[in-house]
Amino acid sequence: MQPYLDILNKAVTDWMAQPRPVNQAPSAPQLEQQLDLSLGQQGVDLSELEAAVKAYLHYNPASHKPEYFKLLYSVQNKPALLGDWITSLSNATMHTYQVGPVATLMELELIRQWNALVGFDNGEGVMVSGGSQANMIGMMLARHRACPEFKTKGAQGRTLVAYVSDQAHYSGLKAANVLGIGTDNLIAVATDDDGRMCPQALEQAIEQSLAQGHTPFFIGLTAGTTVTGAFDPVAACSEVARKHNIWLHIDGDWGAPILFSEKHRHLLADSQLADSVAWDAHKLMNVPITAAVILVKEQGALKACCAGGGGEYLFHEDENAAYNLGERSIQCGRRADALKVWLSWKAIGNQGFADKIDFLQQLKSDCVAAIEQHPSLRMLAGAPYLNVLFRYEPEQLMTEEQLRELNINICKTMMHSGGAYVDYARYKGRSGIRLILANGDAQPGDIQHLLARVVRVGEELSRTD
Repeated sequence: MQPYLDILNKAVTDWMAQPRPVNQAPSAPQLEQQLDLSLGQQGVDLSELEAAVKAYLHYNPASHKPEYFKLLYSVQNKPALLGDWITSLSNATMHTYQVGPVATLMELELIRQWNALVGFDNGEGVMVSGGSQANMIGMMLARHRACPEFKTKGAQGRTLVAYVSDQAHYSGLKAANVLGIGTDNLIAVATDDDGRMCPQALEQAIEQSLAQGHTPFFIGLTAGTTVTGAFDPVAACSEVARKHNIWLHIDGDWGAPILFSEKHRHLLADSQLADSVAWDAHKLMNVPITAAVILVKEQGALKACCAGGGGEYLFHEDENAAYNLGERSIQCGRRADALKVWLSWKAIGNQGFADKIDFLQQLKSDCVAAIEQHPSLRMLAGAPYLNVLFRYEPEQLMTEEQLRELNINICKTMMHSGGAYVDYARYKGRSGIRLILANGDAQPGDIQHLLARVVRVGEELSRTD
C-alpha cells in the first residue's frame, strides 16, 4: 500500500500544489498522440502508473482555482475530499444496513437535514448519482402516482405528458426517454423575461393536453436555471398542480442550497409545496462528484415506486430491515457518498454554507455592477443567483450572429491561453459569456481580472476581424 500512498502524497502536495494555468490541455487529437493510453497483455511497473497519474492531473482543468468559472462546481472541499478517499478505501455499498452501517445512518441524518431545509416535515429521500438521476426519479415518482400499473404492465396505450420550462436542464429529456414517456411528450413551457416559468402558459399547456385526451402527470420546476440562475415561481405553479392533481417536482440541483441563507432563501420560498426536490451536493456545496439526493414529501413513496424484488439473498427481514435504503433506490451497488457530504456538513455547519452563499451573492452583485458600468460589456439577463450572462460588444456595429461568433471566440481564446475558464450560452436568441460563481475562494480581484481580459481579448479579436 505504501508506494501507492506515496504517489497520492505527491499528487496532493506537489503536482496539485504547483502553480499552473486553469487549463493547459491541447485538443483531443493532439493529447491522444502525446499520451500512452495503450493496454496490453502484460502489466507495467509502478513508475508508469505514477507517470499516468501525473499526466492526468497535469492536463485536467484545475476546477479548484478561482479562475474556473465554467461549470456549476468548483473549489476543493477538504473535509469532503477526506470523506471521498475514505469511501474508496472502505469500498462500502449502500443497498442494506449490514454492508454500510455507519454510512446508512449518516445518509439518513443528511436526509433529515435536507428535508428540514426544504420544509418536508415528514419526508424521506435517498442519495443518488447526480442531479440527472434525481430528476429522473422525481418523474418516475410522478408516473407511479398517476398510473401505478405502469410499473408492472407498461403504458397500455396511455400518453403521459410532462411539463418543464423552456430553460430547464436537459435531464428532463433524458428522463422522458428512459421512462418511456417519450421526449415529444415533454412540453417546454414558455418563460417570462426573467427566465421563469409562466404559470398561465403552464395552465394552457395542460388544458391543451387534456383536450387531446392525454394524461398530464409531472410538472418540473427549476430552482436556478443553468444559463441565468432563474427560479420558477413555486406557489403559483403549485396552484396549477393541485388543480389538476399533478406531481410537482423542483430541480434544485444548483439553486436549492440558497435555503441555507436567511438573506436569500426567499428565492426558493414555498419549496415545501412541492412533492419532490432534487439537490446536488457536488455543485454549490462543493462535495467531490458524485453526490446528490432526491427528497420526497410522502413517506413510503420511494419504496412503492422503486423497489423491484431483490429476494432473500439481498434483503433480510431482521431488526435492521427498516434501514435498508436499497429498496428506495433504482441502484443496487451504490457508492457510500454520504460520508463525504456528512464530514463536510459537520465541519462547516449550516452557517458555513450560508456565509459562502451570502459572500458569493455579494460577489455576483459587484460583478454585475462592473459589467453594467463598462461601455463595452452588456448583461443579457438578470442575475438573481450566481449565474452572470453577459457579452462583449465592440464600438463597431455587428449583427447578432457576428456578436455570437465574437463572444464564442473570446471564450475559446481565453481557454486555450490558460486564462480564466468560462463558457458561452444562448438565451432568448442572444449569445454571450456565461460566468458561474461557485468558488468561495474567488475574490473581487479575480472578477476584475476576468472582465479586463474579456475586454482585452474582445478588442484584439475585433481588430483582426
